[in-house]
Amino acid sequence: MTTRSEPGRYGCLEFNSPIAPWRADRLVAALAAARPRRIVDIGCGWGELLLRLAAALPEAVATGVDVDAELLERGRSNAAERGLGARVSFVESRGERWSEPADLVVCVGSSHVFDDTVSALRELHRLVEPGGRLLFGEGFWEQVPTEAQLERMWPGTSVESMLELPDLVEAGVAAGFRPLRVEAVEQTEWDDFESDFLADRELWLMSGAGVGAVEVREQADAHRGWWLRGHRRLLGFAYLTFGRPL
Repeated sequence: MTTRSEPGRYGCLEFNSPIAPWRADRLVAALAAARPRRIVDIGCGWGELLLRLAAALPEAVATGVDVDAELLERGRSNAAERGLGARVSFVESRGERWSEPADLVVCVGSSHVFDDTVSALRELHRLVEPGGRLLFGEGFWEQVPTEAQLERMWPGTSVESMLELPDLVEAGVAAGFRPLRVEAVEQTEWDDFESDFLADRELWLMSGAGVGAVEVREQADAHRGWWLRGHRRLLGFAYLTFGRPL
């Protein structure tokens, strides 16, 4: 057996957010129905959702924006394999610096590039063409955690780190959008995501990893604790489809 010198990155994840295959298919179909011609994904990672949108919209041009060169290269490789390389580009850039508007803007799990959720929605509004759509994926509090519960989550977490779902939707309205669809993931989608996120490390440790194994094990155990003893059943994740009025 060949052992990698370090764990892979997101190798067991299809999407870098909690989402079931059926939900991804439904989102793509619903967003494609508006026939956007220009799509941009802010904080795209390897852009799996972007590629599926491009495949469903053969006349559309799509751009993924991120600062992670390794993940962008994975996106380019996937685009080429699927025959989408001529219409889908991946740009290494900070999301908050992007200024070209689009008919469909995607921002899933990347509001942090704009500092916070409210700022993200305000800044994303200027990127959406009038009559266009924003798919905004964001965490929210299913239940507002107590101080004791916060202490079991990832370092630096506070009540202010997330909004509750009604406040999240209202923040979009305050930014100038209209909510076209509000949906939150099921617990199984969260569990699948967290398990697959950790799987790269766990499989590497199972393979007889040597140098660095102690640190990787500590990282994996800490993350699992933040999930299972911390945010599980307290933190939700929503996919909000917003429209920008004409």
